[in-house]
Amino acid sequence: MLTFRQLLWRNLLFFRRTNLAVICGVIAATAVISGALIVGDSVRSSLRQISLDRLGQIDFVVQGGRFFRAALAEELQAADPAIRQAAPVLMMPGTLEFQTADGQQRRAGQINVYGGDDRLWSLLEHGDIAAPQPGEMVVNQRVADQLGIKIGDSVSLVVEIPSAIPRDALLGERNQTVADLPVKITGIVPDELGLARLGLNPTQQLPANAYVALSDLQSQMSLQAVARSRRNPFAKPARVNAIFLSTSNGNQRDLASISMSQAETLTKVLGERLQLSDLGLRLVENTEHSYLSLESEQMFLESAVSDAATETAQQLNLDVSPVLVYLVNEMWKASDPNRYSMYSVVAGINAEQSPPFGPFEFNGQHQPLADGGIYLNDWLAEDLQASVGDAVKVKYHVVGDRGELPEEEHEFTVAGIVKLAGPAADAGYTPYVPGVTDAESYADWNEPFPLKKDKITDRDDAYWEDHRTTPKFFVSLPTAQKLWQSRYGNLTTIRLAPKPGQSLAQLRTEFEAALLKQLNPQSLGLAVQPVKLQGLAAASGTTDFTGLFIGFSFFLILSAALLTGLLFRLGVERRLTEIGLLQAIGFTPRKVRRIYLGEGIRLVGLGAILGSVAAVGYAGLMVYGLKTWWVGAIGTRFLFLDIQPVSLLIGGLIAVVVALAAVWWAQRQSQRQSTRGLLSGAIASDSTGRRPWLATLLAIFAGGGSWVLLVAALLGLIPDVEAFGGFSWKIVVFFLIGIGLLTGSLAAFSVALGSDLRWPGTSHRLSSTRQLALRNASRNRSRSVLTASLIASATFVIVAVAAGQMNPIGSTPNPRSGNGGFTLVAETSVPLLYDLNTPTGRAKLGFDPQNAREQQLLNAAKFAPFRMRSGENASCLNLYQTQLPTVLGVPDDVLNMLISENRFLFADTHAEQPWSLLRKELPDGRIPVLGDMNTLMYSLHKGIGQTTLAPNAEQPDFTLEVVGMFANSVLQGVLVMSESNFRKVFPDQVGFRYFLIDIDPAQADELSTVLESRLGDAGFDAEPVSQRLADFLTVQNTYLSTFQTLGGLGLLLGTLGLATVMLRNVLERASEFALLQAIGFQKQQVAGMVAWENALLLGTGLLTGTISALLAMSPHLSSTVSNVPWLSLLAMLTGIFVIGMLAALVALNTAVRLPILSTLRGE
Repeated sequence: MLTFRQLLWRNLLFFRRTNLAVICGVIAATAVISGALIVGDSVRSSLRQISLDRLGQIDFVVQGGRFFRAALAEELQAADPAIRQAAPVLMMPGTLEFQTADGQQRRAGQINVYGGDDRLWSLLEHGDIAAPQPGEMVVNQRVADQLGIKIGDSVSLVVEIPSAIPRDALLGERNQTVADLPVKITGIVPDELGLARLGLNPTQQLPANAYVALSDLQSQMSLQAVARSRRNPFAKPARVNAIFLSTSNGNQRDLASISMSQAETLTKVLGERLQLSDLGLRLVENTEHSYLSLESEQMFLESAVSDAATETAQQLNLDVSPVLVYLVNEMWKASDPNRYSMYSVVAGINAEQSPPFGPFEFNGQHQPLADGGIYLNDWLAEDLQASVGDAVKVKYHVVGDRGELPEEEHEFTVAGIVKLAGPAADAGYTPYVPGVTDAESYADWNEPFPLKKDKITDRDDAYWEDHRTTPKFFVSLPTAQKLWQSRYGNLTTIRLAPKPGQSLAQLRTEFEAALLKQLNPQSLGLAVQPVKLQGLAAASGTTDFTGLFIGFSFFLILSAALLTGLLFRLGVERRLTEIGLLQAIGFTPRKVRRIYLGEGIRLVGLGAILGSVAAVGYAGLMVYGLKTWWVGAIGTRFLFLDIQPVSLLIGGLIAVVVALAAVWWAQRQSQRQSTRGLLSGAIASDSTGRRPWLATLLAIFAGGGSWVLLVAALLGLIPDVEAFGGFSWKIVVFFLIGIGLLTGSLAAFSVALGSDLRWPGTSHRLSSTRQLALRNASRNRSRSVLTASLIASATFVIVAVAAGQMNPIGSTPNPRSGNGGFTLVAETSVPLLYDLNTPTGRAKLGFDPQNAREQQLLNAAKFAPFRMRSGENASCLNLYQTQLPTVLGVPDDVLNMLISENRFLFADTHAEQPWSLLRKELPDGRIPVLGDMNTLMYSLHKGIGQTTLAPNAEQPDFTLEVVGMFANSVLQGVLVMSESNFRKVFPDQVGFRYFLIDIDPAQADELSTVLESRLGDAGFDAEPVSQRLADFLTVQNTYLSTFQTLGGLGLLLGTLGLATVMLRNVLERASEFALLQAIGFQKQQVAGMVAWENALLLGTGLLTGTISALLAMSPHLSSTVSNVPWLSLLAMLTGIFVIGMLAALVALNTAVRLPILSTLRGE
């Protein structure tokens, strides 16, 4: 006697052909679901490994936008045993120039230049490539390909020479100062080595890297060690701007030791080893006047420094004298303009001071120094013939937004005449400025701006020779700060008086130690950053590739599940006689159901196991596709397959649940028949639809509504304004038209099946066969309509997605679009100070005023410059999670233009003038920013009204609030704020490094050549806006192409489901087919009838879905950016139709091979 288990296994073996088909369906579902999970694991693991390869053994980095002692690296390593290696590094953006043998000049900008030594080399995977020695350079393959260079070639490296005083400050070096370093290429690093991919910001894209000897780069940038001399009154150590720290061996076990707390510990160690020179500060002993002066190399003391110094002085009970000095171009007596003095230093002070800072000796009466009052020293009073109560005027430069130095005028009233003696006769008010304060005469000045030398008098020269930078007049400190403070600070010097009996040397030692304890390196932007930890955290990615591939494979999963259910149901229905027999001999329906569910569970279990194996192959194929066919979506070849057992288990369980649900649905249908009906083997037909009027109403309203909307759209009655998400009402309405047409067409198809419709030409025998096919389709109308609807819906989605691909290369500039009406976008390595829109600015930037064609091109262009603070790449080209992207600051005049011309297209930004939101005052000091919708939603995961933090050198917690979103713009990957807010958040950023250029597209290439040639030293790199948009859209188009491919496979699998439905139809109507053959129908006619029915359902679904989708996407199809892959789409749909018809051969074969006599006898 058979046991229950033996019966199950014998049934499985006997019906192996049907069961094998069911197993294949489960394998497909499991492979796709588990494969998607494996793809997600693989991308995350690959990003993690890319981070590890990119950083090598670099775990932490000391940096902060300033230059500090290179010796600090050795001190840190000696102070903390956890530090295995500390490598001092100079990191700078640069430009490489290469002249070919035929004299052609090639240039590559935006190069990441690293100056290092063997210590840097020891931290990175470099193969057999040696560290560059002086005069040598190593580049990665990307740079070599850009320039077309090889080992042994000579190139020139152009880098900016940093200015101690900010270039846009009054005494800053405005003229672009760069160093040109000739080097020989001694190594080209292949992409596989970590050295080729070094970068501190997480990204999977290959950087453009060049490596030179640290000593070479220091010498070219004037950062080498300088001994104290008569020419250089202050010694300077060799400096760098980064230190790479290694605390691990780079293996997985050591990575666990890297933590935020370790970064905090290292920051504390850093603070203990800092010297004032690391912060660009110095203490100067003024022995003549017996005080100590705190000065900054950038002339202005940062607010964090001046606040800490003041607090330290209070703690030490020291008398302090804050000073702000400024250079005034001209001073004259208001009543006699001919009495003037040129280029005088003014000091803003607290006048009522005790020794050594005061009191001043006055000639005659004087009044307190209030706002609007001024003290002249007696030399200047004599020169101007001025006395107390006289009005004097001063003229001075202010720093403009574009490097210009407009003059302003201010009037003061003389409140006293100070004797040029004692505290008033002190050149120490003014901090040391190389090339100015140490000049012997005005003629020797390293002019920060053009001097009016013809107006300099002999007395001015004599004063400079005798007194140098001693102030000629004094104002109150609040007055000076109101007129001349900078965003870099509001003091230039803090003077400190020693306590009684304390020497200046003792005061210096005591104050320096106390000040360094008071200063927080992080508040000055100098901190230890856990770059490896940040990179690993960012490896979770902005895109969930698991969900993405499950979405891409949705139709595959759905088709596999439906096919599994249909095949199992088909198997059950072919065994109806067996079910009837079991029930007839005493098996209860529950026991019968248990048998078939038991079989189903075993089939599903085996399919899930085999599917888990297939999942590895499917995932491997998808990963290969991401590295080759769809590389545009990820931008890297460095992906590998990572198989996690947990993912296989989860995927298998999900597939089992889906498949068992399909099996349960399939077997329960057999419970609705009587035992007698089961014994006869007759398959009960599904309902043909009880509500035909519903389909009629749906066809009328859906179809009619679509035509009404279409007419309204064609007549221009639909406004072409934004509806939501960056989509206009026109786009939304046409999509509704497409949906309505799809729904109405399918409803009309249902109505047609229920009516007495005929094929045209019914007199022909073939037409009669087609008429019978139509009748057979209407015999089970619900099943036919459902089948056609599933195919139509899948086709609609796939065709609509394929039609959504874009290529903006051929688009024209349009202010109300993603290009904002701009033709070119450009970035520089070195900031530009001057205005490209004015002849004066162009001349200062090196353009030739006599070159007519060059000037014609420049005059035809409109430049929109932006200040830029580089950050992480937050565009869709970066798979890593980003925290703070690049931030742009838009100047007021550019902002006015953007507002007045209503540039760019916005999404979900409900404001008449979205650009004006940047001037909005937000509560709690939050700063309004705009960003591209893709950047905000997919990279930063932010929406309108949400905030992100912006670290800066002064205050690391500025809060940025999103107030609007661009729609598919060239500004993807950046945040935009007003210039005033930008200067507040990032005061250390000078000049302009990002440009949008409005020019006739026909002149764009020629203008690009001119700009890149003239501004080559600045690394000016321009490209068409359309090309950058195309680069951004590469990811979107690749995703759409991937969905089209996988969706097409799902639809193809769905056609196999259609073949299963047709086979079931044949089995249901076996007696009819037998009768037809008995009365004279040929087998070919019967087969033709089945083929026409299959073609009717398949063709209706494909045609309805395709036409509806094309109509829904017609606004996009009619645009210049449309880039539909017509050939591949047509090939896919044709292939699906052909394979669907071929799959129906099984049903055809069954229909023509039915035994006529036995089938009729069964009736």
